[in-house]
Amino acid sequence: MTRIHTLNGLAVLGVIASVQAPQALAQSVDVGVEATTDEVRRGLSWSDGEISASADASVGFAGLDASVRMAALRKSDRHANADVVGDVAIGKDWEAGAITLRTEAIGHFFGGADIGADYGEVGLGARYSIGPLQVRADAFYAPKQDAIGGDNLYLRGSANFGVPALPISLSASVGYTTGDTKDLRSARLRPAGDYADWRLGVEYNQFPFTIGLDYAGTDIDTSGVSVSPFADLKHAGDRVLGRVRLSF
Repeated sequence: MTRIHTLNGLAVLGVIASVQAPQALAQSVDVGVEATTDEVRRGLSWSDGEISASADASVGFAGLDASVRMAALRKSDRHANADVVGDVAIGKDWEAGAITLRTEAIGHFFGGADIGADYGEVGLGARYSIGPLQVRADAFYAPKQDAIGGDNLYLRGSANFGVPALPISLSASVGYTTGDTKDLRSARLRPAGDYADWRLGVEYNQFPFTIGLDYAGTDIDTSGVSVSPFADLKHAGDRVLGRVRLSF
C-alpha cells in the first residue's frame, strides 16, 4: 500500500470515528469540505500556488477536542513534492476567568513526499471575547526534527469581529516565525530565515455555506535566490485568496 493510500485511509477512519463518536461522550461534531485558490499557512503557499481542496472533521468529547484535516498540496516544492497533507490535532480549552487558555498537539503527515517530511508541534494560546470581538494570542513550537531542519517557533496575534445583525465577520492577524537552522530543510517553514506574516479577511457565513476573501502577505524578499530546494520563494509573497466551505 502506498503512503498516499495509507494517509487517505487514516484520514477516512478519523472522519468516520469523529462522526460516529458515542453521543454520551460527544459534545459537538463538525464536518466540512472546502475549496481555496491557494492553501496558504503562515503567509506561505503549501499548494505550489495552485487551487487546493480539503476535507475536515472535528469532535468534542470529555473536555477535549480532536480533529483531522486533509488538503491537496499539488506536488508542493516546499514539502518535497508532496501530494497531500493530513493534519491531526488534539486539544483542550481551560477556563481562567474571562480568558480561555488552549493547549494542543498537532501532527502534520505528508503523502507522496520524496523524503521524510512529517513533523509535529505543540500549541499554547489564550483568547478573550468582548461582545462580537474576540482577540487571541498563540504560540506554536516544533521541537528539533530532521524533517524541518531544526526547530521552529511561530507567534501570532489575531482578532475577529462579528458584524452585529449580519452574517459577516472581519478578521486580522500578524505572526512571526523564528527558529534554529540545522540544514536546508529549515527553508520549508522559513524560506529565507526569520520572517513576519499578516492576513486580513472578510467572511460571509450562512449555514451550510461559508465564503471568504483574504489578503495574506509576508516580509520575505521573494526576489532573492535560495540554495534550498524547499524555499519556494516564488510562492512566499503577497496574494489574495478566495475560499468556499460547505459544512455538514
